[in-house]
Amino acid sequence: MIMTFDEYIKHYTDTKSMLLYLALALAFSVICVFYILMVVSISARFVDRSERKQFYYEKAHNTIQRFYEMVFAGASILSFLAVYYIIDRFVPDSSAFREFWDDWKDFLLLFLILLSIVVNNIIDRLLIPLKKVTKNDRGSVRLLGMVYVLLIFMYIKFIYENDNYDGFIMYFLGLMIGRFVYFDVSFRESIQTFLESMKNFPILILGLAYTAFMAYIGFGSGYLLIGNGVLVSTFIAHIYMIVAIFLIHHSHFMYIFARKPKTVHAVPKYYEDVEYDDPEYYDDADYDEPQYGGSDYDDAEYDEGENDDLEYFDPDEY
Repeated sequence: MIMTFDEYIKHYTDTKSMLLYLALALAFSVICVFYILMVVSISARFVDRSERKQFYYEKAHNTIQRFYEMVFAGASILSFLAVYYIIDRFVPDSSAFREFWDDWKDFLLLFLILLSIVVNNIIDRLLIPLKKVTKNDRGSVRLLGMVYVLLIFMYIKFIYENDNYDGFIMYFLGLMIGRFVYFDVSFRESIQTFLESMKNFPILILGLAYTAFMAYIGFGSGYLLIGNGVLVSTFIAHIYMIVAIFLIHHSHFMYIFARKPKTVHAVPKYYEDVEYDDPEYYDDADYDEPQYGGSDYDDAEYDEGENDDLEYFDPDEY
């Protein structure tokens, strides 16, 4: 049965279904975080004991946030493709916008691509700030996000046997090749860029597993609908994944298992224990300088002529 756009909205905004699907996304997000913590914990065993805690803290947060960035990158790419598909399908043929869309949809698709980049920056810098991800990490993960979405397309085409997105796949392949190879980049630099991105390959697999799980449960339960497009439903699943990540990130759940190690300052114990306002400190201190009235002053030899102009305080004058 073909549903109208309003019927799709009513279906996806059912409160009970939304809460159950969000709980599912939240549960699998926690599983992914624990999996990363376990892998980092194992790798930390091969680090020197003195640096182990710092390594575990930095590596755990960086890896988890790169995983988040992978989900954000995939969602941002799916967003402009989903919007393009929805407009192209649901806008009536008799409307004025349909005529405008048919004439300018290629340029509007380019605009949607640029808008998706802005959305990605808003998510990972403002909504869910990923402060442990470097600029190079962010670039390589976003680049691999194209492979992430391409594999989703392959899944839709060969598993669901849906040929509706062949045009998208060809367009996306061109976009991806253009990202790797352009006029002022040598072949060696392209290979180096690709290899740098492939360092995040385990995160790519984890992100695809997360997406596959959400799609399997979503389509199996009937919450995600094939009728409105598998691509659109996959994007809806990513919205729930982002909301789940938002809740985990801002609850500081990770800090329970990956706390920042205390910084030990190399301050000598002498300076830490001394209380300079304590008079006993001065009583017990051994000074090399002679005390007033002592013989050391009487026996001191002064260079004549250096202090002739100095006036000395003589208590007998008062």
